[in-house]
Amino acid sequence: MRFLALIAAAMLAACATTTTPSAPAASQTTATAATPAPSRVAAMLRRAGGNEAPSEQDVARLMGQPDLVRREGAGAAITYRYQQCALLLLFTSDDRNTMRLREAAPGARQSGATAPTLDQCAAEADARAS
Repeated sequence: MRFLALIAAAMLAACATTTTPSAPAASQTTATAATPAPSRVAAMLRRAGGNEAPSEQDVARLMGQPDLVRREGAGAAITYRYQQCALLLLFTSDDRNTMRLREAAPGARQSGATAPTLDQCAAEADARAS
């Protein structure tokens, strides 16, 4: 009986002397504070409509051949289909007749599904390209 009382007392003492952690270790803070670098595809798609918008050739070089291409007048609509998203890219001609990315629109592949973000779609594009 004494033996059980000693074990119970030791267990209670161990529970009572727990300390609160001071500061997290350096490796823990860097792991949680570090955010993943944006993908090359996402960085390229974010330049759509700007002065440094990628050309149609830049997009094809990074993302590969599109699944659908439709050209009309001075513009083009290109679609890449991935597992969870479809990425519609709209191009217009600039003053040098180079097709430049005007807009990037991610959409869901299944009806009723929530549309993915541009970053989610870009991550799928990166996975397929590698």
